[in-house]
Amino acid sequence: MTEECTLELTPGGQARLGGLLTFETSTRLYHEMEKALHAGNQLEQIDLSGVTEADSAGLALLLEWQAITGASLLVSNAPESLIRLAELCEADDFLNLSGRNEA
Repeated sequence: MTEECTLELTPGGQARLGGLLTFETSTRLYHEMEKALHAGNQLEQIDLSGVTEADSAGLALLLEWQAITGASLLVSNAPESLIRLAELCEADDFLNLSGRNEA
């Protein structure tokens, strides 16, 4: 059984993701966000501090959400693996992506 990825929408256009942001979870997350946006919710920032793993499908999902919501979408607390993948795919310029703060 695959670990799920949770999507929590908070007031003020913020969302939090937790768990695996991968091929196995991206389609469901896309549909959850689509329903939320059609219901009138806004999306301005995504907090990835709870994401334990991300792959290219997760990156593609973030890029899709960026395209849907506009260039001002902030993606914060990304795991280092996602930042490296975005750089490798030359997608880091398209996402307003920031990493996790080191303590």
